[in-house]
Amino acid sequence: MPTELHLETSGSGPTVLFVHGLDSDSQVWAPVVGLLDDHTCVTIDLPGHGESPVDADPAAYSREALLERLDEVIGDLAGPVVLVGHSLGGYLGMAYALTRPDALAALVLVSTGPGFRDPEARESWNTRVRENAADYEIPEIAAAVAFHIDSMVIDRMTELTMPLALVIGDGDRAYLGANDYMEKKLPHASRTTVEGARHYVMRSHPDEVAKAIRSMSAAAAG
Repeated sequence: MPTELHLETSGSGPTVLFVHGLDSDSQVWAPVVGLLDDHTCVTIDLPGHGESPVDADPAAYSREALLERLDEVIGDLAGPVVLVGHSLGGYLGMAYALTRPDALAALVLVSTGPGFRDPEARESWNTRVRENAADYEIPEIAAAVAFHIDSMVIDRMTELTMPLALVIGDGDRAYLGANDYMEKKLPHASRTTVEGARHYVMRSHPDEVAKAIRSMSAAAAG
C-alpha cells in the first residue's frame, strides 16, 4: 500500500482541491487559499514533494498511479469538487476529469498545457525532465511525475464539457501557445491572461486566480 499523501484543509464552504506542479508543493497555493476562507480549500503534496513521503517504487510516480491517489483524496471530499491545478497539476486534473467524467464539477487550469500529440515532442520533454532532475529540490525519482506517456489528454480534450477556466500569465512564454490552443478547442472555457505574470501566477497575482476559482465554484453550484 502506498503511504498517504500530505493534505492540509482550511476554510469552510464549497470544496476546492489544489494540485501543484513539478518540483513544487502545496505551499505554492497559500496566497490564493488566504483569499478563499469561504471555501473548503484542500491542498495536497504529490508523492516525493513537500511533506509527502518518497516512494521507492518508480511506478508510484506514473500518471495512473497519481490519478489513483487523487481517487483516494477526492473520494473523501464533500462535493461538488472544483479542482485547481498548476502546470503538471492542471494536466493531471484534465486527465482525471477525462477518465473519471463524473468526479469533478469544474476545473481551473493555471499555467497548464495539454501535453503533446507528437511522439518526438513527448520524448524531448521527458528527456529535459530527466536531464534537469538532479537540479530539482525533490528526489530525482519523483521527477517522473512529469513524464508524458501518450497523447490521451490532448486527443480527448474536447470531451471536457464541465465549467472550465484558464489562467495564464502574459509572460509565461512556454505555456501561452498551449492556452491559445486550449481556448480554441474549449470554446466554453473562460480565459484570464494576467498582465505582468509568468508561470507562478498564483504567487504574483493570487487575486486573479481566486477570482477564476470563485467563478467556477459558482458555476459548479449551478
